[in-house]
Amino acid sequence: MRTKIVSIIAIVATALLLAVPVAIGSEYIPESYTRSTNYYDVTGEPYLLATLVGDCEFYRGEDAVLEITLQNYGAIYRIKGDKYLNSSEENYDDETELAETELETEIEKSCADHVDIVLFAGGAPVDVIVDVQEIESIEAGKTGTVRFPIHIDDDAPAGTYHLRMETCYDHIWNVQVSGTPDKPNINYWNTTGVENQTIVIVVKKESDFEVTDVASDLQIGGTGFLNVTYQNTGEETATDAIARVSDMLPFNAVNNQERLGTIVPGESVTAHFRVSTDRSAVPKVYSVSTRIRFKDEDGDIRISDPMQIGVSVAPKVPFSEKLLANRWWLVAVAVALLAFGG
Repeated sequence: MRTKIVSIIAIVATALLLAVPVAIGSEYIPESYTRSTNYYDVTGEPYLLATLVGDCEFYRGEDAVLEITLQNYGAIYRIKGDKYLNSSEENYDDETELAETELETEIEKSCADHVDIVLFAGGAPVDVIVDVQEIESIEAGKTGTVRFPIHIDDDAPAGTYHLRMETCYDHIWNVQVSGTPDKPNINYWNTTGVENQTIVIVVKKESDFEVTDVASDLQIGGTGFLNVTYQNTGEETATDAIARVSDMLPFNAVNNQERLGTIVPGESVTAHFRVSTDRSAVPKVYSVSTRIRFKDEDGDIRISDPMQIGVSVAPKVPFSEKLLANRWWLVAVAVALLAFGG
């Protein structure tokens, strides 16, 4: 009696489950699932391994593209028959063909479909410009490629950084078939797989420069000195460094470059540029661009990012004011000449 009650409860519970659409996690069971036949139980799944292609080292301030390949190392591990086919039955040939149709579909379990790849910068000094990419499918043994444009922060410290990459995909969970060999009704449901991997990039050590001081004695229509102090704010020593200023109205550099030599990290050096000012200039602060050309520790020639500096131009001092300002020197010279002549 007890056994009969348990059997009735099991039948009722099964009927209730079949009467309600079922969703477990990301799995979807079609309505026709219970009216189909499961001929095989196949075990297998995708396995995606990400690899960064090309150079993983970048300069601060650089725009780059991370090309990443996804290799599907997925496989089918086991194929087991789920239904015994009796060759003496009338529909044996039809069922054999339907079983083959199911197996052909079910061995695609190792294929990753609708692959979404998201790249997260996390705490890295990187701006991922387009952070989501998609691949329609990656079969077992095949590769897919995605490209993420990135920008390295202008003030990114040199070092190694880990970017997190999340890959989400669908793959077949189970397959059943019904119908006839000519018109098979293939029923299956999918499940979702998620894999997290790390992409390692390196921000290179390099020499960086900033202007820490600007001084000048420039006047309208005159020639004077523009003194610019540069500091190496990077991590590498710069050798054969040459500072340059651009020729911009109303300035005309008598010498627009000066050799600075070797500049170690943290060191400051001052360049002295002789500059003439056009007569049409007006008294104000002008913006001038300056750069430093140097060799890095690999011996490669590099040019710094442009640095804007403010250059003050003072009004031209009238000749009478100059005489008045120097009147005591003039008196002293006149007295000396008179004494010498007497």
